Amino acid sequence: MSQLDLERLRSVMLDNRRGGDEQPRERRRQVFVDPSGRVLLGDDVDSEGARQLSEVHQAVFAAP
Repeated sequence: MSQLDLERLRSVMLDNRRGGDEQPRERRRQVFVDPSGRVLLGDDVDSEGARQLSEVHQAVFAAP
């Protein structure tokens, strides 16, 4: 099972926040959660697996 890279997650979230993008359309800037609760970054999701995932809204991550 792959591990979530927290630095990569932080980078994606900060980039989205700086851009004011609460619901990014680019897959690489999206964050998802699967039915078991595993967090995935958009680059790690294939189009087949995306149907089983829920997108995490950017507001879930508190602003500093």
